[in-house]
This record gives sequence, C-alpha cells and structure tokens, in this order.
Amino acid sequence: MFEVVPSDFPGYVAASDNRSEVWRGRLVFLSTALGAFLVTANVSTMNVAFPDLERTFADTSRGSLTWVLNAYTISFAALLIPAGRLADRFGRRLIFMTGLFLFALSSVLVGAAPNFSVVIAARVAQGVGGALLTPASLGLLLAGTPDSARMATVAKWGSLTALGVATGPAVGSLIVDSYGWRWAFLVLPPFCLLAYLTGKNTLPRTRPNEDEPFPDVLGALLLAASMALLAFSIVQVGPWGWSSPSVLISAVLSLVLLAVTVLKGRWHRAPALPTHLFGIRSLSMANIATAVQSAGLSASLLVNILWLTQGWGYSIRTAGMATAPLPILVAFAAPLVGKLGTRYGVRIIAVPGSFSWAAGVLMYALFVTETPNYWGLWLPASVLVAIGVATTFPIVSAAAVSEVPPSDFAVGGSLNQVGRQFGSTIGVAALITLVGSGTDINAFHNAWFVTAATGPVAALAIFFIRENRSSK
Repeated sequence: MFEVVPSDFPGYVAASDNRSEVWRGRLVFLSTALGAFLVTANVSTMNVAFPDLERTFADTSRGSLTWVLNAYTISFAALLIPAGRLADRFGRRLIFMTGLFLFALSSVLVGAAPNFSVVIAARVAQGVGGALLTPASLGLLLAGTPDSARMATVAKWGSLTALGVATGPAVGSLIVDSYGWRWAFLVLPPFCLLAYLTGKNTLPRTRPNEDEPFPDVLGALLLAASMALLAFSIVQVGPWGWSSPSVLISAVLSLVLLAVTVLKGRWHRAPALPTHLFGIRSLSMANIATAVQSAGLSASLLVNILWLTQGWGYSIRTAGMATAPLPILVAFAAPLVGKLGTRYGVRIIAVPGSFSWAAGVLMYALFVTETPNYWGLWLPASVLVAIGVATTFPIVSAAAVSEVPPSDFAVGGSLNQVGRQFGSTIGVAALITLVGSGTDINAFHNAWFVTAATGPVAALAIFFIRENRSSK
C-alpha cells in the first residue's frame, strides 16, 4: 500500500524543506571544517617536510629552520582574537572567504619561494589567512547549531582539526618523498577552492555589526612579538646557553610585552587577549590543557619524524607511513568520543586520555634504541598516543566554548586556538633545544621524557573543567 501525497500538500513541502536543510547543514559543516582542517594539517605536514627543508637549505641551522614552523603559528595565534572581532564586525562569511583566499595564495608563494627569507614571509601570510578563517568557520558553524547540539557539533569540528594535525605527517610524507617539500604547499589551493564552493551558497549570511569595535591590532602585534621573543630565547639556549645575556633579555622582554598586551587590553573595547573571558572556568582550564597538549603533540610529531628519518634511517615516505596508524585511529574514534563526552562529561573521557598519551610517549623514551623496532615498540606506543589524541583534543575544544555566551562564540573559539598555537610554538622551540642538531639518542630520550610529562599536566587542568553532560 502506498499513499500518494500531492506536491502542494503542506507535509510534502515540510519534508522537502527538511531534506534541504539537512544537506545545507552538511555542506556548511564540510566547508567550515575543511578550512579548519587545512590550517591544522598544514602545521603538522611541515614536520615531515623538515628533513627535506634541511637538505634544501643546508647552510641554515636547525634552530633557524624552526621559524618555518613558528612564523606560521605565531602570526596565526596573535591574530586569532582580532580576526574573531573582524568576523563579528564585517560578517563571518566575508572574513572566512577572505581567509581562504589569502591562505591559498600564500601557499602558492611558499611553494614557489626562491629563498629562505621568502619562505618565512609567505608562512607569516599563511598564518594570517589561517587566523582569519578559523574563528569565522567556528562562528558560522555555531550560528546554525541549536544549543542542545552545540557540544557534539563542536566536538566533530574539533575532531577534524585534531585529525588534521594527525593526518599531516602521513599524507605529507607521500607528497614530500615523491615531489619535494614545496608540493606539500602547492596541493592546498584546490582544497581551499572546494571549501569555497561548498560554502558559497550555504554559509549563513551573518549580518555585519558596525557597532562592534575595531580590534586591537597593536595588541596583536605586541603578542606576536612576545611569542617570537620567547621562542627565540628557548631555541637559542642550545647554542648560547641558559646564562647568556641575550637569552635572558629576550625572555624577560617577552614577559614584559605580554604584560603590556594584557594591561593594554583592559582599556580596549576589543582587546587582543579578552581577559573578561578568563573568568569562565571551563574556558580557562580548557585553554591551559590545550596549550600543554599542543606543546607535547607538536614536539612529539617533530621529534618522531627526526628520529625515524635520521636515527633509524627511514625514508620520508616510510617514516610518514609509520605514523599512519595515529590518524586512522583518531578518525574512527573521534565521532564516538564526541558522543561520550556529551553524555559522561569531559573528565571521565579526557583525563584517562591524557595519561594514555603520556604512556605512549613514555614508551619511546624508555625503550627506543638505535635498533629499529617498529612492530614490537613503535606501533604499540603510537596506538596509545592515538587514543590520547582522540579522547582529549575534540572534547576539550568543545568544553572551551560550552559556557561562552553566544555573542562571544567567535572570540571564545579563537582564544582556545591561541592556546593551541602558543603551545605548539613553545613545544617546537623546546624540542630543538633538547635535541640539538644531531641524532644523539640520549638527547631524543630527554625530549620524549619532557613531552610525556605534558600528559599528567594536561590531565590536571582537565580535571578542573566544569562538567556539562547530558543525562542518558
């Protein structure tokens, strides 16, 4: 038996509209999440490109080469909050599309750069593009999400950003090994185009708010200078020593500029660091956890690639494939983790996850020798790390904005990303200081020990996140 419903019957129209809205929501998620995915994948892809970069710029020290990583993360982090304000003032859709265009253009410039200085300059521009599109993407996504589904939706969005971090080494290794590090950037513009096409007619047209104050650009520049000086002081500890006047002056000046940024922001209507949001405990604790986790993850990804390629003598392709289980596990586990986090709360899932992450890295520190042992040691440790990534990053990102007022969605999400990029910058700088320019196994063990310690520290911060779970 079949019931034929006329096309002008109200129920028919409602069903059609409902299907249309479902597809529209999926396209919005694809466009916004793809933009965020590219931004994070670009960071971790540079880890596998690093050995090839060292060969291309053989006269440049390893410490100097870290600025290919840090130039991006610093400009990205410093401009995230102002970018969120720009999204609120001029419209999130406009800022998102502008960020996509700049990110694609600067990716081409990095790939075609004739010298190291142009690479650094283009990486700064890439960070600016990433900063523009990231808070706007989350703001656009949340604009069409009901309150009851906010945490689950943001967890999915966060899982894709975490997947970007994890996928970068595996995919990037295939590209770098076959075509060189430049193509790791030249492949990005087509995906930017896909994000544009899927969002062109579906992204919400949020109304510009002319009453929104212009962001504190000077404060953002001060924040960028503070981060750069801190990273510089850490990187130079190796060649200059802890007691070097230049190292100490750089570190002190970094703290001074950070203090000035915070104090300046107290009298600005749209500060580079919104201190008024620091009173939200879930946001503050989640940001601390995110910064610590990102420091550990960024350091671990880079030290692993350096050891696999230079310690065990793997090719870039083989080293990238050796990291493949991590993104695969994250991809399968992340959707389930989002649901579990919504039901049981952040602590129940993310605290054990942080210790799983620490246990995996600790296995590297305790048992890796100069004799390759992938199946018996590296793979089991990588599985523990993957479990830790999947059970922490997505739901901690969701918890960061779970209590943020709707008017501060973009800024709140940006503040969490600032913590992530700040952690990545410090993690990479500290790693190079610990490892140096060689392949001494004791130096790598020390780097893994320090990285493993980020797990318990992050777990402590997660423990103090305010719970917000739904009942069964």
